[in-house]
This record gives sequence, C-alpha cells and structure tokens, in this order.
Amino acid sequence: MTSQTKQPVLLGHNIGIKFDQHWLYQGVNFQLGQQRMLAVIGDNGVGKTTLLRAILGQQQLTAGELVWTNPATVVRYVPQERPNVADFPLYIADFVELSYDRGWRPWLSRAEKQQLTHILKDTHLTSLARRRIDRASGGERQRAYLAQALLVNPSVLILDEATANLDNVAKYELMDVVRHYRDHHHLSIIMISHDLDIVKEFADDYLLLSAQDSEFGSVAELDTSRLKVGNQDHA
Repeated sequence: MTSQTKQPVLLGHNIGIKFDQHWLYQGVNFQLGQQRMLAVIGDNGVGKTTLLRAILGQQQLTAGELVWTNPATVVRYVPQERPNVADFPLYIADFVELSYDRGWRPWLSRAEKQQLTHILKDTHLTSLARRRIDRASGGERQRAYLAQALLVNPSVLILDEATANLDNVAKYELMDVVRHYRDHHHLSIIMISHDLDIVKEFADDYLLLSAQDSEFGSVAELDTSRLKVGNQDHA
C-alpha cells in the first residue's frame, strides 16, 4: 500500500453542484491518492453518481474545480448494470475485447491477446470465456464489465454501485480483484457503495456527501452512525 503523502491523482476543491435553484452540496473537498480506494457515500438522492459524472467530464460543476495532477490519466468506468446487455449476444471474451481501439484491424495483436488472456484469468473468467454475456449471471457480467475496464491498463477505475446486485460471494470476489489491481498494478479507485461492510473492508478513504456538511477522511475514522443504509440511488 502506498502512502497518502504521495502526490494525489485527483483533487476536488470546494466542489458545488446545483440543479435549478437547489444545491446538492457545496464546499466539497477531497483527494484521490495514488493506489488508494476512495468510497463516495451518503444518503439516497444526495448526488453521488452526479459527482462521478462530473469526474468523468459528463456533468458541469456549479462551483469549485476538479484537478487531475496528470491530465493524461486514463480513467475507466464500471457501471452497476448495462440495461442493453441483451443487445450483446457475444461471448464474454469477445465482449471484453471491445475495450481495444483496433481501428481498421479485425484481429488482435500478440500483445493484445496476451493481455486479454491475463485479464480473463485475473477476473476469474477464463473458464467462462465462451459463455454468452447475455446468458451470464449477474456476478459473471459484473466481472466482465470489470475486465473490459481493466484491459487497457487504466490508472483510475470508477465503480458505480458495482456490487449492488451481487450476492456476498460474488461481491467479495469482485472486490478482491479490484484490491489486487490497486496493490499490484498502481491503480487508484473511486467507488460508490451503500454496503458499509464493503466500504470498511476495501476502501482506504471516504467522501461523505451531504447537503449540509460533506466530509473527507480515512475509513478508519468513519462514523457510520451518520449514514442511512437503504436502497441504492443514482442521483
């Protein structure tokens, strides 16, 4: 595990997001450290996914700024689910390799094939490589989404409720892979989760979003009494 004293990957300064005349939150400050896992938490509807959209450049901030210390940082996103997965009657291996930008080439290079084999092994998908993605279980699909994101060696991974629909075995299996990549592949992670057991087991830091007083700190110091654990939201 690397120290939080290293230069952060991402800094959020006095972030504020407003819809119409309603502020979701103001004055939000946080940082994503190198090889750290940051859990974004808070009550339903507070705007956690909205912050992720801002980090991905899909949502404009009303106030403050997001600063990448390396503007060329490669970021990949893993959703909770893809509603159009039934439109992809592809084998899992073929689905994962869609992450490659091959241009005009209809084939994979030797290096790309080796990387694909490696990622399928790390995400426990080798034996499922010839299973169709639309016929896979929820846990298998989620690992395929993760494999697709990891295929291009990102330096930042964003997980949006990636374990929400999984049973205990599947969600811990998924997060074990994420932790392995954090520790051994210099990966930094931002994740939204309502699962406090997952947050306490895997996250290093937390950002608690609130319309009143958001806070950032170490998960070891998180006061869980401030949280209401309930249904997942996408605000």
